Amino acid sequence: MASAAVTALSPATGPAKPPSNRSTGTCHVRPKPQVLVFPPKKQNLKPTRASAVNGGSDGDPTEDEEVKDLGVKTALSMLRFYKREISPILPKSCRYVPTCSEYSMIAYKKYGVVKGTVLTAWRLCRCNPLGGSGFDPPRWFDESPPEK
Repeated sequence: MASAAVTALSPATGPAKPPSNRSTGTCHVRPKPQVLVFPPKKQNLKPTRASAVNGGSDGDPTEDEEVKDLGVKTALSMLRFYKREISPILPKSCRYVPTCSEYSMIAYKKYGVVKGTVLTAWRLCRCNPLGGSGFDPPRWFDESPPEK
């Protein structure tokens, strides 16, 4: 039995190698692997639905404009953290356009901390399976709805 194991491992009794397609006497040179260089990642490449509906950058508060209020900056940084770290983990289940986090960002930039917080809380109360759906931009309670 030991001799069978020795003969199985012996190179003389091994299977024959398949014929090579290369001509004899030439050396095969591997091509160098290509290195892909990507441009730096830009923030906010995809425009929000609200800015697309409102016509772009003509005074739309969704753009990254300089905010001077410390409370608004704090709220926006928390929302950016949520969108970057927590939102990708959760399933996509948004019923409204813009999403609740985009709605909050627009509300804080347009109305400030107090009104933005009230509008955000009101939106989160409406965001449930029994609530509505569709286009719902942030607007204060006495403002007229946007034209379609």
